[in-house]
Amino acid sequence: MERKQMPSLFSLAVFAALATSITLAGCAAGPNADIQRARASLMVAQQDPQVVTYAPVQLRAAQQTLNRAERIWEDKGDRAEASHLSYIAEQQAGIAVAKAQESVAEAEAKGLAEEREQVRLTARTREAELANERAREATRQAQEATGRAQQLEQELAALHARDTDRGLVMTLQEGVLFEFNRADLKPGAMRNLSPLVTFLREHPDRTLLIEGHTDSIGSESYNLDLSRSRAAAVQSFLAFNGISSDRIVARGYGKSYPVTSNDTEAGRQQNRRVEIVISHPGQHITER
Repeated sequence: MERKQMPSLFSLAVFAALATSITLAGCAAGPNADIQRARASLMVAQQDPQVVTYAPVQLRAAQQTLNRAERIWEDKGDRAEASHLSYIAEQQAGIAVAKAQESVAEAEAKGLAEEREQVRLTARTREAELANERAREATRQAQEATGRAQQLEQELAALHARDTDRGLVMTLQEGVLFEFNRADLKPGAMRNLSPLVTFLREHPDRTLLIEGHTDSIGSESYNLDLSRSRAAAVQSFLAFNGISSDRIVARGYGKSYPVTSNDTEAGRQQNRRVEIVISHPGQHITER
């Protein structure tokens, strides 16, 4: 903030020197010398614009006292009274100068205080603006994150995900991911697993358990190997797409956990599945 520079006061030293020179010059002239000294002191004060601005009352009082001294001397020739009044006028002129100096100092101090306050207010205003900007940015990011999460939840819902105590469970039937009795992912499986990859990238705190399940046809060892291979195939796909293997546990359970009876072909199709359990935030998945 730019502050207007006030004009400097006449030096008191100059004021005193001028008064002293007039005194010495008029010592032999009698009481008129006192009046001349007072008049010179008052003239110095009256020529200083700061004194005129800040001490008009004191200047007026000095002028009035000097006028009285001049009338006493001219009308009555009263030397003592004229000298006394001249002395008072001279002191009043000096008081006017001192008053102006004090007012200038106060004005400068006030100006500096106002400048400091303005700087402080400007800083606080800027801090508030930055805080508001951060809050708006945080709100925007939260809204974007919420939108992304909702979108991903919808995509997961399209894959028949359901919320359970264990976590968010996606059930993918054999025909979606694998051919019958095969452990190689079908080309279409990659498209079906892509939303899961995106979800896991957006939520790096989530872990998951991949469970392979089969029907009861065939030996127990064959079904166990097949279920493990299928779970491992899904794990490899996720790892290939940037999901850390530290976040993934793959297990094969064979025919141990059917969801329905294996007595019918429809039941056996439902049992041939891969279940992907995604952890809730801050939770760990419990294996079977």
